[in-house]
Amino acid sequence: MGGWRLRPASPADAGEVLVLSLAAFVSEAQRYGDPLLPPLRETADDVRAAIADRAQRVLVAEAGAWTDWRPDRLLGAVRVRLADDGTGLTGHVGRLVVAPDAQGRGLGGELLGAVEDAARAAGAVRMELFTGAASEGSIRLYQRAGYVVTADERTDDRGVRLVVLGKPLAG
Repeated sequence: MGGWRLRPASPADAGEVLVLSLAAFVSEAQRYGDPLLPPLRETADDVRAAIADRAQRVLVAEAGAWTDWRPDRLLGAVRVRLADDGTGLTGHVGRLVVAPDAQGRGLGGELLGAVEDAARAAGAVRMELFTGAASEGSIRLYQRAGYVVTADERTDDRGVRLVVLGKPLAG
């Protein structure tokens, strides 16, 4: 591990998860010239609702006392929602965020792997996620983890073009 431990998010984490998400998505807002991207409109109540949602799992990465980061500080977070689309259970990844000062250390890949493991354990047969079409770093991360582009015709509610990526899960 790279100086963190992964654990399920608790309702007490909602405020810090929100701040982490805002810090991580500000560069995306700059990339797209849009300060109102969906993650930047989320509230602490929205995060608390995501954590409480039984169809969803929210994981956080917490800094350890043995690192240069403040102990117990959240360094990253990710969500996975399970849904059956008629062809089997799919894990839908969302809000994968890493604190700007913790990026480039493998945490994003570890968080992604952890929600894949959780989805697989729950019976999911595939994973799916989306990201902005101009978010080249995110797309590379997902492709390194085995995701492939499945569609690129979606847009969000602000007109930002999205790329959809998927990955089958082996048993």
